[in-house]
Amino acid sequence: MLRTVIIAALCIDLEHIGRLWLSDPDALVFNYGMAFSTFQDYPVLSAWLSALACVMLLAVFAFADLNNGECIGYSIMLGGALSNCAEKLILGYVIDWIPMPFIPLTINIADIEVSLGALIAFLNFMA
Repeated sequence: MLRTVIIAALCIDLEHIGRLWLSDPDALVFNYGMAFSTFQDYPVLSAWLSALACVMLLAVFAFADLNNGECIGYSIMLGGALSNCAEKLILGYVIDWIPMPFIPLTINIADIEVSLGALIAFLNFMA
């Protein structure tokens, strides 16, 4: 459990430190919705769904028998989800700051962590 907390905390820190050091203030995008700007017109629903996702990830840790790889993957996902959820609840939006060069999309490190964590958990499922 301590490993999960440490990994999740590092992921939260990575998002905020990265944005402070690496972002271009003129390129910041305030995303009131969720992934790919879905629910953009419903910021309260978006915040509730983000909180629900965090609760569901915590339930996985409480009730699932995870192997080492799954635990690491879910921990990374939890860190990214908590980072985005905290921003939504505190600010009302998530700050996206990494422009994708070939598609009209801007993301943040927390989005990458959620995707990477899901991939790691999937690849280690039943391993």
